[in-house]
Parts: sequence; C-alpha cells; structure tokens
Amino acid sequence: MGAALAAHFARTGNDSVLLATEFDQAALEALRHGLPHPALGVTVDRSIECRSLAEWPAFLPAADVVAVAVASPGLHAVLAAAEPHVSPNAVWLLATKGWQAETLLAPAEVAERVLGSAARIVTLAGPAIAAELVAGSPTALICASRDADARRMVARALTSPTTLVATTSDVAGAETASAYKNVVAIAVGIAQGMSERFIESAVVRAFANARAAMFAQGMVDMVRLAEARGGHASTVMGLAGSGDLYVTCVGGRNGRFGQLLGSGATPEQAQRSIGSTVEGVANTAVVLMLGERYSLDLPTARAVDLALRQELTGEHGLQQLRRLFVTAMRAGTRQESR
Repeated sequence: MGAALAAHFARTGNDSVLLATEFDQAALEALRHGLPHPALGVTVDRSIECRSLAEWPAFLPAADVVAVAVASPGLHAVLAAAEPHVSPNAVWLLATKGWQAETLLAPAEVAERVLGSAARIVTLAGPAIAAELVAGSPTALICASRDADARRMVARALTSPTTLVATTSDVAGAETASAYKNVVAIAVGIAQGMSERFIESAVVRAFANARAAMFAQGMVDMVRLAEARGGHASTVMGLAGSGDLYVTCVGGRNGRFGQLLGSGATPEQAQRSIGSTVEGVANTAVVLMLGERYSLDLPTARAVDLALRQELTGEHGLQQLRRLFVTAMRAGTRQESR
C-alpha cells in the first residue's frame, strides 16, 4: 500500500518519494529496475524516487504529508525512526490497519503516543486494493481525523478524476471498521473454502448463503465494537466498514487466507501461500481481548479463532461451522429484538 500511495500521490501532481524500511529491499530493487512490485505484481511509475532506510533523513524534512503503510506490529518503530526528521507542521497519514497486540491501541493512538498530542494525524480507510490504486481504477476513500484542516488537506491531495475522498471526524469508527473487517473477511473466506471441500453439486458451488450470513454478522459485530470504542454506526456502514469489507472478501489477502483455511490448509500453509502480511490473523486475538474489555460477544471473531486453532479442519469441520452460524444468527436475533 505504501507503493500504491506513492504512485497515486504522484499521479495527482504531488512530488512523491517512496521510502523503504529494512524489510523492503526486494521491493526497492524491483522498483528501481522497473520490474513489478513483488507483492503487487504490477509496475510503478519509474519517475517516483525509491529510497532506502538510510536515506530517510534527506527526504523527510521537506514532506508535507508522511504516509505510513507498514503492518501494525512495525508502526511504533517506524514512527519513532521517522519523527526526528519530520517537520512539526507535517501531516501523518496512517494506512496501517489493526490494533497493537500488547497494548490494544489503534494506529492513531499509537501515533499519538509516539508523536505527541499536537501531531497532525489522519487515518486512511475505505475499499482500496493496492494494485487497483496503482492502476488508477475508480476508488472511493475516507480520511478520518479530529483535525479538520488536516483531513481536508489530505483528501484534496488524494482526490483525482478517478478517486473520490470523503472525510470524517470519527477516528474510532474508521479504525475499528478497518481492522475488524480483516477478521470478518477471513470468516467469509472460510465459508467459501469449505464449499470446495464439502459440496459436490452443480447448483450449490460457493456457500453463498453462509458467506452472506457471516458478512451480515460481521457488520453487526463491527458496529457494536465501534460504538463501544466511541465510534458511530454510520461510519461502519459506509466506506470504512461495509465498503472495505466487501473488497477484502472478493479481492483481498484476508479473504484469500480464509478461503485457504476453509479448503483444508493449515494457518501456516495459508500464510506461506499468501506471502505477505495477513492483518486479520493477529487482529483476531486482539478483537477477542477487546470484546472481553467491553463485555461484547463477537461471533465472527470466535469463528476465525477456531479456524486459526485448526478446529474447523477434518471431517467435522462443516458441523462446527454450522454451529457457529447458529450462534451468530441467535446473537443477531437477540440484537434486533432489543
């Protein structure tokens, strides 16, 4: 996503520099030689400067916007390394999705701890597959921040003839939806993968009913957790939640990971097949901890947790999944009756 954002900012007329971490050497070399990005499978405009970790101090001081798109476990370290070189007036754009496992902090909360309460922090959310962003496909995003000027400035910088950008002050809602949708996408993917193992019918091919049930319950779970964290249901029902969940189910890493689990792969095998970070794996445990903190039952997270512990594998997997659906639907019925 970092490479995709660099390409998109350049397309909208901004000077854009892609800064690599110590884990990005393969991508850095590929982009410098005009080769496809190893994870994206597409090439990025060679006019974009690609620089190594050692070169950060030469480029960060001039940045008006510093976009950070690393996996959640690396967010604290990257922010701490970049902060001494960044102007106090710069805006930090966070494309990281997921809570910090040790502290249960969301990305904006991690950033505020590292950068200070005066830092201008914007959270990027919404349905954006990185390869499509590079290609300039029609895309809608949302910028969330308590700083109205910062979120509007970033929205203007991201807006293009093919890209619409909304803004909101609901950071808690946007961050909860952005993180939890990865967990739900794994659950939806599991149902699709299981259909490949247990169904031999020309009519029933993809457990569409089961996937829809998991999708719906996932939305209920996301709304309840977002509201518990001070967010709004309307944010979850919009681009940050339902929009991002849909695209993750049909074309994202977490959806593909769930499909591999449902088809019989172990979590380790599925991870190797994906080859890059699957945020929903770590987020599942965190979501369950957050559920305990707020006294919430989150059936979709429980379903994924079972799968990650390999309790949905083997010949009894379908019965176990069915019981989870029954639990989820009962939970949904209780929610509606209130």
